[in-house]
Amino acid sequence: MNNKPERKALQNAIAVLCAFIMCLSALASPAFALKAHAEPNDYQPPLALKTLWEQNHHVIGGLFIPGTSVCYPILQHPSIDDYYLNVCLDGTEGLPGSIYTNKVEGQNFSTFNTVIYGHNMRDGSYFGSLKLFRDPDYLRDHREIYVFGADAMHIYEIFAVAIYTDERITDYFPDELVEYRTAFLQSLQSDSLEGSILLTDVPVDPNNGHILTLSTCITDMPNNRLLIVAAEKAL
Repeated sequence: MNNKPERKALQNAIAVLCAFIMCLSALASPAFALKAHAEPNDYQPPLALKTLWEQNHHVIGGLFIPGTSVCYPILQHPSIDDYYLNVCLDGTEGLPGSIYTNKVEGQNFSTFNTVIYGHNMRDGSYFGSLKLFRDPDYLRDHREIYVFGADAMHIYEIFAVAIYTDERITDYFPDELVEYRTAFLQSLQSDSLEGSILLTDVPVDPNNGHILTLSTCITDMPNNRLLIVAAEKAL
C-alpha cells in the first residue's frame, strides 16, 4: 500500500505545529523563526516577526544568517542611541541586551551602511557566534545574510570579516556623502588588522548600493571590534 500522501500530510502538519510553537515562544525569547516566502514584490513579514512587533513596538525587523545560530529581532529606540545595548526585548535591563541599530540608520534598511550591534556572548548566542566567520571555510559556507523588514526582505552577501577599530562607524563615515561611503570601503582594506578576511568577488556600489555591517566586541581586544560586512544582492 502506498502511504506517501499520508506521510506527506503528517509531515506538513508537524511543520505547521512547530512553526506555531516557535511563534508563541517568541513572546518569551528573542530568538525566532524567520522564513522568506512569496516573491519580493508580494512580500509579507514572517508571522513571528509580527508577533514581536506586538510585544515591543521598537522592533524594526529580523536578522537571520542561514546555517548559523543568528536569528534575532532587530530593535531601535526612537531617540536614545545604544539604548538596547543592555536592554532586552521584554524591557528588562542587563545582558544579553538586544540586537539593535541606532536612529541614524532609519527603520527601513535604506541607508548605504546599516550598522547592527550585538553582544559577543560567551555561550555563542546573539553575536557570540560571529567569531566563527574568521575561519575561511566557515565563511565560505555561510555568506548570505537575510534581513526581514516591515516592507521588504533584503539579502546580503558577506565580503569582509574585519578586525577593526572600536570607533563608531557612523560618526566617521556618515552615509550622506559618497566620499565617506568610499572612504569606509577603503578603510576596510587599509585599517583592518591581521587575521581579517577581505574578499573581492562581491561588487559594492557606493553610489546606489547598500551594505550591512554587523559589529561586536572581541574577547581580549577591548579597543577593537569584529565587523561582518555584506553587500545587498539584487532580488
